[in-house]
Amino acid sequence: MNKKILIALSVVFVAIIAMGTVSAFEIPGLGSLFGSPPDQNVTLDGETFHVPGTFKENTNISKNATVKDYTFFTTTDYAKGFKNDTNYINILITEYNNTNAKDFENYMNGTSKNVNGTEGYLYYDGIGYTFTYAKGNKVISIQSDNEKLIARTIA
Repeated sequence: MNKKILIALSVVFVAIIAMGTVSAFEIPGLGSLFGSPPDQNVTLDGETFHVPGTFKENTNISKNATVKDYTFFTTTDYAKGFKNDTNYINILITEYNNTNAKDFENYMNGTSKNVNGTEGYLYYDGIGYTFTYAKGNKVISIQSDNEKLIARTIA
């Protein structure tokens, strides 16, 4: 009888250890397999984005309301960066104060692509991806080393 109890306790112990190992398993850029933190809703210049809960803000990238004056227009730049142990996401917005951002679409790099219902241009430079699109008087770029994270970020 004692031998059966010892075997049962061993099986339970191994099962508990195995579950702890599996729940700690992380999929790079997407969080843990079980119980990953919910996405963070991030607002930048009035636009909302989704960032995986495993990402922390990279304050070296983040900036608010940097104004630049050019001959025919003025821009205001905003940026927020996020990273985890293996991936990064950068969100960049340039607001054109005196013109429509659609006027700049001809200067956007990449291949025309629809990401989550948003028409824009996807560019891969050999290191990471940039998805850029125009919205009103804003040009919005999302950069990441993982293309799937860009789609996840667009609200």
